[in-house]
Amino acid sequence: MRIDLNLATKPFGRARLFWTISGVAAAMLALVAAGLGWTYYANQTVSPETEQARIEIQRELSELGGEEATLSNDLRQASTIDLYDRSFFLNQLLTRKGVSWQKTFEDVEQVLPPRVLMMQIRPEVTFENKIDLEMQVGAESLGDFIEFVTALEKSKVFGPPRVRGYNPPNENEPYHRYLLSVSYDQQL
Repeated sequence: MRIDLNLATKPFGRARLFWTISGVAAAMLALVAAGLGWTYYANQTVSPETEQARIEIQRELSELGGEEATLSNDLRQASTIDLYDRSFFLNQLLTRKGVSWQKTFEDVEQVLPPRVLMMQIRPEVTFENKIDLEMQVGAESLGDFIEFVTALEKSKVFGPPRVRGYNPPNENEPYHRYLLSVSYDQQL
C-alpha cells in the first residue's frame, strides 16, 4: 500500500503563470516609458518660428528696458522735479479757487441758528479733493451751540462735526466760542 504525503507547509503553486504575466506587464511598461521619453525628447526641440518670435520679444524687451532707464533718469533730474512741484502747486491752487464762497455761505446759512454767530470760516481742500471747513462760532448759550451741531449732523451737505476747542466768554467777548471742523460736500 502506498500513501502520498506532502510534507511541505505550503503546497506547490502556479509560479509559471505569475512570472509570465509579470514579464508581459513589465515589457508593456517599458514600452510606454520609452514612448513617453521619445515624446518628451521630440518636444524639446523648438520650431524656428517660435525661436524667432522669442528672439524678437527679447529684443523689444531690452529696448523697452533701455527706454525706461532713460525716462527714469529724466524724471530724476532737478529741473523735472521743479517742474512737477510747480505743476502740483498750480493744480492745487486751481482746485482751491474752485471752492465757491457764495455756495459755502448759503449752505452754512441754512443750518446756522439765529443766536449763533459765525466768527471765522476757513475751507481746506484735502488730498482726496474733499473740503473740510474749520469754523469758529460764537453762541449765547450751550443750548444754541448744541442746536447748531444737531443741524450740521442732520444736514446732507455737512459731515459729522468735530469740536476742537472752547473759549468761555470774557469781558471783551460775550459769546461762548467754539472751534470745530466739519467735512463739506461741495462738488468741485
